Amino acid sequence: MAYVNPQPTGAALASYYPSKYYGSRHPIFKDFFMGLRADKLGKPREGARVLDIGCGRADFLLACRERGWGVAGVEQAESPVMALRDELRIDIKSPEQLAEFPSGSFDAVTLWHVLEHMADPREVLRHAHRVLTPGGRLLVEVPNFGSWQARLGGKIWYHLDVPRHLLHFDRGTLDHLLSSCGFRPRERSTFSLEYDVFGMGQTLINRACRKPNYLFQVLIRQPVATGLRDKVVTFALLLPAFAIAGIASLAAPLVDRGGVLRVISEKVEPRTQR
Repeated sequence: MAYVNPQPTGAALASYYPSKYYGSRHPIFKDFFMGLRADKLGKPREGARVLDIGCGRADFLLACRERGWGVAGVEQAESPVMALRDELRIDIKSPEQLAEFPSGSFDAVTLWHVLEHMADPREVLRHAHRVLTPGGRLLVEVPNFGSWQARLGGKIWYHLDVPRHLLHFDRGTLDHLLSSCGFRPRERSTFSLEYDVFGMGQTLINRACRKPNYLFQVLIRQPVATGLRDKVVTFALLLPAFAIAGIASLAAPLVDRGGVLRVISEKVEPRTQR
C-alpha cells in the first residue's frame, strides 16, 4: 500500500481544497462523461436511490436523476455545491453528517475518484455498507497505482496529485480493503474513456514540462501560472502524445494495467455467529 507520509491534517489539508479546486468542465465533456458514469449503474428499479460520496458539483447525480434514480450526495462543507443544494433539489450532506442517512436507504453507493483522498477509507466504507440495502452495490473508481502510466510517470504521473491523494491503490490493496469492509467484488475494469487516454497523454507531456498538468488545468477552466515554454511544449506535443496514449490505453487494460481501477461490489451481510 503506497501512501503519503506524513499526511497533512486539519487546516493544512483543507488548504489544498480551495473553492477553485473543483473547477468546471465544458458542458459537452460534462454531459457525455457523467452520462457514461450513470449508465454503469444500469437501469434503476422503481424507487431506487443512489448516494454519491464526494459528489463535487453534483453533475453525476443530475445525470442519474435524468435516468430515474433518486439521488443524494456527500461533499465537503466548503464546497461550492453546498450553496446550490436547494436549487438543485438534492440532499447533500457533509462527511460529518454521513451518519444521518438511514441504514438500508440506498440501492447503490458510488465513490468516483474519492477513496484515494480519504485518511480513513474504512470509516467511509463502513458508512457505505450501513446505508446500502441488502445486496446493494458499491461502485469505487480510483487511479491505478499498478498502471503503465503510473510506472512511466513516476513523480509526475497525472493521477499522483500529492498531497491530496493520500492513498494509492493497486488491484490487490483495493480488493483487500473492500473485502475486509463487507463487500464482495463482482466486476472489475482498468479502462476509463474519461481518464485513461487523457491520463497517459498528460503524463507523457508532463515529462517534457517544468510544471505538470497544464493542459488539464486549461480544460477545467482553472489556468495556473506557468511559463511560455510549458505552454509551447504542451501544444507542440499534443497530437503525438495523445496518439501514443490512445494505443497504450487500448493495450494496457488487456493486462489489468489501465490508468484506473473500477470495482463494482455487492454488499455482504456478516455471518451470524452460532
